[in-house]
Amino acid sequence: MVSCMSAKKVREGVFDIYIRLGRADRIRKRVKCASEMDALAIETEMRRELGKEARTVFTVNSVSEKYIPWMEMHQRPKTVIDKRRMLMSQILPFFGAMFPDRINAQAIETYKAKRLQAGRKIHRQVNLELLCLSSMLKWGYEQGLCNEPMKKMSPLPYSRKIPEIPSPDDIEKIIQNASGLFHKSLFIALYHAGLRSQEARSLKWEDVDFGHGWLRVADGKGGKQRIVPLSSRLSESLQEHRKKSVGVFVWDNIRSFKTAWNAAKRRAGIISKITPHTLRHAFASHNLEHGTDLKSVQDMLGHEDIQTTQIYLHTTFKKHSEQVKKVFG
Repeated sequence: MVSCMSAKKVREGVFDIYIRLGRADRIRKRVKCASEMDALAIETEMRRELGKEARTVFTVNSVSEKYIPWMEMHQRPKTVIDKRRMLMSQILPFFGAMFPDRINAQAIETYKAKRLQAGRKIHRQVNLELLCLSSMLKWGYEQGLCNEPMKKMSPLPYSRKIPEIPSPDDIEKIIQNASGLFHKSLFIALYHAGLRSQEARSLKWEDVDFGHGWLRVADGKGGKQRIVPLSSRLSESLQEHRKKSVGVFVWDNIRSFKTAWNAAKRRAGIISKITPHTLRHAFASHNLEHGTDLKSVQDMLGHEDIQTTQIYLHTTFKKHSEQVKKVFG
């Protein structure tokens, strides 16, 4: 097995190829070629002739041709759409011809610089693209399609924007101005259970346990499941809604979701930018303000990383500040 391979640039158009056969033995060959990729192709052929390769060497393009069908079979449709878009528009045009184990830190930094030319506020998007690339190559390595790729790709610095949290009074005004029990129960669920819009759309009656007082999010982000307690108000609202619901899903055919939300806002006289997803932020912040511990909020939101939940801690600062002033003046 080859334990070490290397192609180093000597000068423009000239590369030295090193293949280590053991602790003391290695082969060196100087070649003339236009690019490092050409040198790596020569190295791959040399390794093949020596019978030393541990795995078949595929380019990133080759790995993607096998990864995309697997992804379509095993991952959620939205995830597939997002990943396919990133692969086709950015990742493969840049990395496609490279060998996975030859994508080094310099190549990653070059990619970042190129992408940032498109705009200064795309750090998070670039990080998602690198995560997509890393996941695909890790899969390729596990499938025996390529040598082990670079284990860590350093992300660009990015701080999640602290969301603006509406007051309970403003949220209540919108809920009260909902057009009927269908949308009212939906808005209450988004707020009282911290549901994402897609989670609400896919919630089934079989996932709601009125007897034990909880609902199960069976199709959360990343295909994860979680249990969220039912507040008494949410439980009552859902039970009233159920009397008129005949479908499998709690809210069948939510076609007018945004239209109904915007109409309720308008009737409530709310002009601030509050979206249905804002209710999820409010669920987290208002729980923390009333003493719910951070780990519990993380579990109820379904956050994999507690740092994602910590962005809501800023909302408790005012309350803590008031308490300190009461004690110490």
